[in-house]
Amino acid sequence: MTVTPSSEVLSHRPTVFDTEEWLDAWTRATIERRRVIDPGRAPRYLLEYSPFWQGLENDTGSGVVWDRPVLTVGSIYSVYGPAYLAGDESAVAALVDEAREQARDLGAAGVLVLNLPPGPARQWAAVRPPDVFARLDTAYYKNPGSGPDPVMGEVKTRKRTDWRRRWRRATEKGVKLVEETGPDAVAQIDRVLELTNGSSVKHGWPALYDRATLEAVLSTPYASLIRTVWEDRTIGVSVSLEHDRRLYIWGAGTDAEVYHEVSPYPFMLYELLAQGVERGWDVIEFGRGNDTFKKQHGFKGTHLWGLWYAADPKDVDIYRPRLTTVHEGLLTVAGYEGLAQHP
Repeated sequence: MTVTPSSEVLSHRPTVFDTEEWLDAWTRATIERRRVIDPGRAPRYLLEYSPFWQGLENDTGSGVVWDRPVLTVGSIYSVYGPAYLAGDESAVAALVDEAREQARDLGAAGVLVLNLPPGPARQWAAVRPPDVFARLDTAYYKNPGSGPDPVMGEVKTRKRTDWRRRWRRATEKGVKLVEETGPDAVAQIDRVLELTNGSSVKHGWPALYDRATLEAVLSTPYASLIRTVWEDRTIGVSVSLEHDRRLYIWGAGTDAEVYHEVSPYPFMLYELLAQGVERGWDVIEFGRGNDTFKKQHGFKGTHLWGLWYAADPKDVDIYRPRLTTVHEGLLTVAGYEGLAQHP
């Protein structure tokens, strides 16, 4: 039996999004309109526009939340924010106080700390209580080699049967995974953009990736491109990051035209889980979104919380209702109705 760390323990460890290499790469990302205020390990950005945030607004029908720039701690594109700071009360206090002062000087709509798991969010709030809590997403994961099924883990019988059938049918038709890094991965960017942005638009979101951003991410030593290939054609892609015995599927997309014939997404997930123990992954992070599919396939979820701090007390009455609308709307979309607005 494989013994894996608990999700609560993992939630406090630095992630790939806290590494110098990731943070350096993200200074070169161009998918968001923002200014780098501080590129350090708890980076700060003056955010003017993010297609990812627009996607949240689209899902909830909230309308525009930020009518002026907001100072963010971390990027919403980082699956996890700087949760490792939660145990250092002085560091959290200094960061929030300094960021609030910067936001005030910049005329920003306060400070938004992004994507903290529940435990770190509670610790953070105990040091500096936010003006608003909002659950902005859920990160889904599995521990390879754990659960009743050696590959799929804990999945209801009907879905487990269907998942294995789809994997077997794709295998019989010659579908395979190809993993590439460096220039070989970058050479595939046109197809990666087509599939990842195609999946975003299909779900009512704007395009979430651009060439410069993908090139920057793929330049990190943790990155690889995992492609699902059938008859010499790429039918699925995952921009993945491997760090500290965890594999993160950071950006993914599939060819909808062949989905019912060879199921590229279930095939890729099954193959990665099958490889997980051999490759030494304690956790495979399957990213955010597509909540119904992931819950049906037995993925565990870690809710990710945004903590918003007003720079000007007068702004609380403006932005608290807007962020609450986003929180409540995203719960409905993701099927987590009734989750309190507090981690």
